[in-house]
Amino acid sequence: MDLVGACRAFLSVMERGSFTTGAAAARMSQPVASRRIAALEELFGERLFERTSRRVTLS
Repeated sequence: MDLVGACRAFLSVMERGSFTTGAAAARMSQPVASRRIAALEELFGERLFERTSRRVTLS
């Protein structure tokens, strides 16, 4: 796992409240950001975000 990339994706999505805009701001595609955050969630064994159809918030 690219821990630095995963942390960049996490911070960007957290700051913007959206996977799409967060990924774009981090200069990665949305699927890449999702996979990196999923890897962090797997590492920690917890969901990091509460997801709705319009926003994500920290859990």
